[in-house]
Amino acid sequence: MTHTPAKRHNIDMHKMFLPLVFLSAMPAVAEPIPAPVAAMIDAAASNPDQLKIVADIARRTNPGSAAEIDARVAAITAAATKAREEQLASQGLLEGWTGNGELGGFISSGNTENRGLAVGITLGKETRSWKHAVRGIVDYQEDQGVTSRERHFAGYEGNWKFTPRGFAVLALSFEKDRFTGFTSRFTQAIGLGYRLVDTPAFQLAVDGGPALRQTRFVTGVSENVLAARAALNAKWVISPALTFTQTGTYYADNVNSSLLALSQFTAKLNGRLSARLSFQLNNESNPPPGRENTDTVSRATLVYNF
Repeated sequence: MTHTPAKRHNIDMHKMFLPLVFLSAMPAVAEPIPAPVAAMIDAAASNPDQLKIVADIARRTNPGSAAEIDARVAAITAAATKAREEQLASQGLLEGWTGNGELGGFISSGNTENRGLAVGITLGKETRSWKHAVRGIVDYQEDQGVTSRERHFAGYEGNWKFTPRGFAVLALSFEKDRFTGFTSRFTQAIGLGYRLVDTPAFQLAVDGGPALRQTRFVTGVSENVLAARAALNAKWVISPALTFTQTGTYYADNVNSSLLALSQFTAKLNGRLSARLSFQLNNESNPPPGRENTDTVSRATLVYNF
């Protein structure tokens, strides 16, 4: 069969386009991760914040390897999660605790206006189902041998996780602040909470429930009451070196309401040492006669992490 020039031209065009169509239908082959980039990703594996930063830079500088980079990061994250689960499942009662101690100064206003020494400690432990937190802080000052400021606080909070974001809470605390108006106050509370936001950069949780409070005032009067409790805990990782935390606890009963709010900026100085600026507000709606409703304490401390 003889083809005219026009038909031969169409056949040649079809022969030319068919390979192009076939090639375009084939999936693009991901470029392998350059060895130096892979080494940087592996070196950041132990620090989730650093891993995220390194991975973002690697994707921007090596767009052809983005899929391979995502796969490598996912594998590292999965391995870290599995290792952590195994560690939490095997640790004993006294294992797994971390924390920090802080030492510095404070400036107070309200029922006392002075400067003094602040000492604190924070401990924490997380298991597969529980998250424990213990905190203690002491503000103290003497003026010509006379105590002019003395406040003690010690608290424990345990969260039992029954869903990825839902938890039950048990909170215990002891306070002593004669200048605010009480020589001792014990509080026991239970409740339910929920993590509204739970990401590596930002966490926000709220909880609430009933509480019992036993207060002994400087007047010698004792008060035992049933109260309602509401609490908020937030943490914002601004950068790998700077973190902001905000806690607030509110109690209300038929006689008095109490608010304790604590704001903290913590900046890493080197491996274990950090600097912290904090502001604390205490408010009593019905303090003893002659006492002010609100006390504030501003602290500047050095923090050692262990």
